[in-house]
Amino acid sequence: MALPWGVKEEVEPAHGDTVGEYMASIEGTKIELPSGAVAHMLKAGVKERKGKYMLIYRYQLV
Repeated sequence: MALPWGVKEEVEPAHGDTVGEYMASIEGTKIELPSGAVAHMLKAGVKERKGKYMLIYRYQLV
């Protein structure tokens, strides 16, 4: 099992709530990637700071 990875991506302010809700809905699930690898979504959310929205999520390849 690989170590967990963290990712930060900027999100358009108009889509911040929608992206945050979707990522919260897949938190704790396992997703099969096109490569055949499986990613376990450990934690996800959208943070707003100074008018910028950042999607922050952690996953682990299993």
